[in-house]
Amino acid sequence: MGFYFVDTELYHRHKEAVLAMSQAIQINYPEHLPPEKRQPGFSDRQIAEKLGLEERVVREIRCVAEREFYPVDEWERALEFKDRACKGFAENGVAFSTKKYIDRAKAAKASIKG
Repeated sequence: MGFYFVDTELYHRHKEAVLAMSQAIQINYPEHLPPEKRQPGFSDRQIAEKLGLEERVVREIRCVAEREFYPVDEWERALEFKDRACKGFAENGVAFSTKKYIDRAKAAKASIKG
């Protein structure tokens, strides 16, 4: 795969809309919101359809815009988190991810009873 460039004017015209609709920035999808209020991001194909752009153009805009939006240390923290999560899953299976939720539920039940 070679290099692919998007016109600067096109990039600046659509950057905010692409970021707002993308899965990379999910400000309306926090776990504490009820499911009916959550708004997960769209795929590049869905964004392209909504904006009348080619999927490849949307992908390029999103990738460049994400790197502008998030500082390098944020990317590094995300990589470290993913690394820990993968190692934890490899060593403990699903329990690595779910144990904290189970522990919270047990603690909540104990506080109600106690």
